[in-house]
Amino acid sequence: MGGMNQQKDRRNTSRRNTRRKPNFKAKIKPNFKSIFIVDPIKGERLHLAKRLKQEKLLVMTFVNLTDCFKPSNPIKPDIVIFVMRKGKTEPNHMENIKKIFKTPHFILLLTSEVSDVDLNKLRENGFSSVQKAGSQDKVKEMIYDLLPECQIAPDIEVLTPQRMN
Repeated sequence: MGGMNQQKDRRNTSRRNTRRKPNFKAKIKPNFKSIFIVDPIKGERLHLAKRLKQEKLLVMTFVNLTDCFKPSNPIKPDIVIFVMRKGKTEPNHMENIKKIFKTPHFILLLTSEVSDVDLNKLRENGFSSVQKAGSQDKVKEMIYDLLPECQIAPDIEVLTPQRMN
């Protein structure tokens, strides 16, 4: 009787060992581009996200820049939109991020609180692609310039010949 139980145990363990475990670390190329919006004002952050919403863009919003680049965030941004706010999100906050996080495109959205930014200083600090925009519409244009594959194609109407009676 003890021999039969051992034989069942062996069969059960061999089945368990033959099952394949999913490989969660496998690299899958996404069919979307990711945009991170950094703005401490929630209403403004959400308003901009709604303006940019479309199926080829993954839009994520953050309160500050350090939240974007936490190791627990598996998604890496293609574009970071950094809204300039006095005392909360200023250009000097960008100097503190690691060099490897300075490679995505950065769009600095100027506001009435921060009306100008020295882009040359940011480029000297290692930012490879940094631009500034004066409005949300300009941000949208810049996104489509930087990521042309995400541009929405205009609807094309199919013209059908009309019958003549």
